[in-house]
Amino acid sequence: MSLPTLRDRVPYPLLCALLGLGLGWLPMLVHGPIPEKFNVLYIRGSIAIWAFYAPRLSIGLLVGVSVWPRPWWLRGPLLGALAMLSPSLLALATPRCGIT
Repeated sequence: MSLPTLRDRVPYPLLCALLGLGLGWLPMLVHGPIPEKFNVLYIRGSIAIWAFYAPRLSIGLLVGVSVWPRPWWLRGPLLGALAMLSPSLLALATPRCGIT
């Protein structure tokens, strides 16, 4: 009789969501965007930055509740790229931001 692993004790979608919420804060600690970048454009920067943070925090949940593609290591980058598509378009539309 083997000991139950964490995956056996916690449902897979919940485990992915918790990992995503825990690890999703790391990019905020390392790089922006910072609110001041949007404040100079007369946009509320403290709200606009959540266009970037919310998708990062939801990637774990998306991986956990989706079933295609079957391997999680393919699902993660695919769903991550789809989740970050909207914020990347916002970054490209912001002057002095995006690809330069």
